[in-house]
Amino acid sequence: MTQETLPPSAAAPADAPGTVGGALRALRTARGWSLEDVSSRIKFSPRQLQALEEERWEALPTGVSLRGLIRNYARLLGADGDVIAASLDGVAPSPGPARPPVRGTHARSAAGMSMDEERASSGSWGWLVAILIVVAIVVAYAFWQGWLPQEWLSFQWLAHALFQ
Repeated sequence: MTQETLPPSAAAPADAPGTVGGALRALRTARGWSLEDVSSRIKFSPRQLQALEEERWEALPTGVSLRGLIRNYARLLGADGDVIAASLDGVAPSPGPARPPVRGTHARSAAGMSMDEERASSGSWGWLVAILIVVAIVVAYAFWQGWLPQEWLSFQWLAHALFQ
C-alpha cells in the first residue's frame, strides 16, 4: 500500500476554528440553524454553503462573488463580514489574471468611451429614430383622415411665413 499525501487544504479540517469555513460553521451551529435555514435567508444554495464550510473552493465562485457570499453569510450570523472575507487572502484561490480585452469590445475610442458605452449611446439614437418614424406615421394618418388642414401639406405656408 502506498501512502498518499493530502493537499494542504484537506490536511486542516474545515471545523478548525482558525479556518473561514470552520468559523462560519461554528457560528451557524451556535445559533441552531441548518444550512437550509441560512440558504433561505441569504439566497445561496445549501450546496454552496456546505462547500464554503468545508472549504471546497473549486465548488464555489471566485473573486467578488465568493467574497460577497462570505460577507452575507457572516453578517447573517452576526459576525464582521469584511474581516472574514479579508481572511480569505492566501486561503481561497484568486480569480486568476485578468484577460486582455478582446479587440473591439472593450477598447477605448477617441472620445474616451468604451465600445459598450458607445453601443448603449447608439441604442438611444435607435429609440429616437423609432419615435420619429412613429410620429411621422401618426401625422400622415392625421392628414389622410382630414384632421389636419390640407394647406399644411404644401410648403406655401412656410414660404409665406418666412418671407413676410
